[in-house]
Amino acid sequence: MAIDSRPNLAVTIHPLSTTDEPLAVREAIAWVAGLGYRGAQLNAADPATRPRDLGPSARRDLAATLARHELVCAGIDLFIPPAHFHDAAQQSRAFDAVIAAIGLGADLGRAPITTPLPDDLSTGIRQAIASEAERLGVQVLIAPSLGPAGVSAVSSPTETGSASIEPPFAAFVDCGAVLAAQASPEALVASLGERLGAVRIVDLLRSGLRGPILEPRESRLDALSLRLAIDLSPAARRSHPIAVVDARQWADIRGGIERSILRWRALLD
Repeated sequence: MAIDSRPNLAVTIHPLSTTDEPLAVREAIAWVAGLGYRGAQLNAADPATRPRDLGPSARRDLAATLARHELVCAGIDLFIPPAHFHDAAQQSRAFDAVIAAIGLGADLGRAPITTPLPDDLSTGIRQAIASEAERLGVQVLIAPSLGPAGVSAVSSPTETGSASIEPPFAAFVDCGAVLAAQASPEALVASLGERLGAVRIVDLLRSGLRGPILEPRESRLDALSLRLAIDLSPAARRSHPIAVVDARQWADIRGGIERSILRWRALLD
């Protein structure tokens, strides 16, 4: 059996549709596969991958496209404004969007859903989301609360509120957001243990912008320590890549995606 030499790394492909020379989803999948990524992170807001617009045939076709390029669906982003869960006019639609995304994740190899649920989400909505996720075997990734030095403030799965992280919920770590909070992404990753679901690989540059890791004279992220923390985490043994290059809001999306995988590989060379 041939050994897969690709790093266990995925990448967000939706930003590739926003460049001056935009790529359609299937073009983006082929392009990132050619760079050596193992997974593609999809976006539920993209018309081509919006759950409510994808029937069974379209879902099978999307799964086949990923398989043809030897990629897995690393996850599905669903960035609903948390305030929508408290707005009577928006709450039902927000809940339905989460449930629909869970269904799409199930159809794409039980890919996890990344969504910023509010800490004070109502118990009823949280339980309904958990029930559907458990039924379909899909993780729902939420942001952990931060304590000192970027360590998760959630110490027990018995705590109440959305800050409590227990299956089918797990934590995603957005390195750029953690750095913006003057905390340590690698310390947070290490502290989460089994509760870690994914890590968004993105630096907060000294210019204040989000960007690729290890940019000369701009980088703030300790990329080597972060990679070691990820590789040593229990979550690293899962079938989906948990390290996801997050190219949202980058100034140079294509170039940054190309540099990111090369730099990730070189960290342990």
